[in-house]
Amino acid sequence: MSKLLVALIAASFATVAGAQAGATKQEKQSTVQSVTKQDAMSTTAQGEAADVAKAKAQKGTPKALPDKATKQAATASVTKADAQSTTAQGEAAAVAKAKSEKGTPKVAKPDMKDPAVQKAQQKAATQ
Repeated sequence: MSKLLVALIAASFATVAGAQAGATKQEKQSTVQSVTKQDAMSTTAQGEAADVAKAKAQKGTPKALPDKATKQAATASVTKADAQSTTAQGEAAAVAKAKSEKGTPKVAKPDMKDPAVQKAQQKAATQ
């Protein structure tokens, strides 16, 4: 048994060591340079120029909800519809569940003081 454990530990160590030694120094360096170049483009003037162009393109478009009253009306209608659908659906589901369970007998609870029940639970817990 101990030889098996030693073999497993040695195999896992060899696997980890092999995975770390996969890339050469030049491969690592080229990966770092490419990632750095991408990050630099997104944070420098080129990235900002793209954001400015996008903002200018959207500048003339009207807003979906231009004033406070429109926003309040939209929020109230969505809230009212959501409350009605949620309340009616939830109540209907609860009623349907109660009707379906009405005639079914309840499951008897096991007597925890009974030694046979305790032994059966211990056996089930260890499997």
